[in-house]
Amino acid sequence: MENQNENNIQEQQNVQPPPESPHPNSTQPLSTPQPQGEYPPQASLTHQTHAPNPQGQYPPQASYIQPTHTPNPEGQYPPQASYIQPIHTPQPQGGYPQYLTSVPHQQQTRPRRRFRNGVKTILTAVTLIRSLLVVILLFLLIALVGSMMGDADLALPPNEAYFSVIKIEGVITGSRGLGDFGYDHQATMEYIRNLSASHLDRGILLYMNTPGGTVYHSDELYLALLEYKEITGRPVYAFMAEMCASGGYYISMAADHITANRITLTGSLGVVSVLLDTSELFEMVGLRTVVLDSGEHKATGTMGTQITPSQAAVYQSFIDESYDLFVSLIVEGRGMSEQTVRELADGRIYTAFQAYELGLIDEIGNWENALAEFGELTGAIPYYPNLYIEPTFWDGVLARLTRTNPMSETDFALMKLSELPSGVPLAIAMELVQP
Repeated sequence: MENQNENNIQEQQNVQPPPESPHPNSTQPLSTPQPQGEYPPQASLTHQTHAPNPQGQYPPQASYIQPTHTPNPEGQYPPQASYIQPIHTPQPQGGYPQYLTSVPHQQQTRPRRRFRNGVKTILTAVTLIRSLLVVILLFLLIALVGSMMGDADLALPPNEAYFSVIKIEGVITGSRGLGDFGYDHQATMEYIRNLSASHLDRGILLYMNTPGGTVYHSDELYLALLEYKEITGRPVYAFMAEMCASGGYYISMAADHITANRITLTGSLGVVSVLLDTSELFEMVGLRTVVLDSGEHKATGTMGTQITPSQAAVYQSFIDESYDLFVSLIVEGRGMSEQTVRELADGRIYTAFQAYELGLIDEIGNWENALAEFGELTGAIPYYPNLYIEPTFWDGVLARLTRTNPMSETDFALMKLSELPSGVPLAIAMELVQP
């Protein structure tokens, strides 16, 4: 056994080193066969990391590849696999292990890329939503500021004798919503009631430019003006501008004197109620309205049903009662007979000259003259309380978006009036009763 070990050592010493590299310190593989022998199998897995020793010989293999255990009893090192273990078990056909061959590098990184792309998409969507919310908030803020700018501004009256110029423009109604402008019923009523307590007030001059409105709000303003006259004894005059019809003329019956511009349109004396019969339309599209009520007249005017003669008679009684009230106000306000008023109050429109000849107004003139005459009568200066809702910045924005110009209710009524024959009501709405 000792002779055999000595022979092995001598064979290893007789192995000639490989040719020197131009750079002695460079790393050379030890797997290249030498002229007189081959390096051991484990040498193919390890590279030289140092220069040759002084004798030109590489040190024995054991000096730079140290075993990780002691030799076996026979003095031989175990096979290479025993101290340089592979990191995996070879596949049956000698291929790479499963975890290297079954999942390529690109497939390993694809889920990460998908995850990152998904996160980027979510962040982009969140950013867009936030930007949209900011735009909506700014939009609402502009609307709120514009609405506040258009609110009625009750400025303080002067510290001397004055008369109030109260403007009644647009449809006479109590409703008020976003984008509405013109007549403000609540502000006007409150101002007239408070005006009775002012010791500097000398009267009211109405500037009227309206196609009419509802019976209720027209009558309420008429009664407020009568109450003002009774409490204060001060005069109330009315000036009719472009139009003063229907409910506008109803209110003017509280005035002591009526002046109209020469191109004023007035009249439309009467009451109208409009109900929409959609029964044929429902039948055409295959719809049927089922009504369960407690009486014959409870569901009068329900969409999709026809009005029976008895139901129409009930509605006609409302119209007749409001019409009789309207006639009585004209009789009292203009000093005319009831028969004459009923002949005139058939719903037709009158020009300023026709109204003057029929006794429906007192004078034809312009606004400047009416203002000067009332100032001379009262010996006071005019005061203009801002009781109406002006078109706001927001209304202008909406008009630009729709490529239209803001149009007052009076302008709209005048436009429609030119398309309609005489006697047709100016303001029509479902289930809306108006003078």
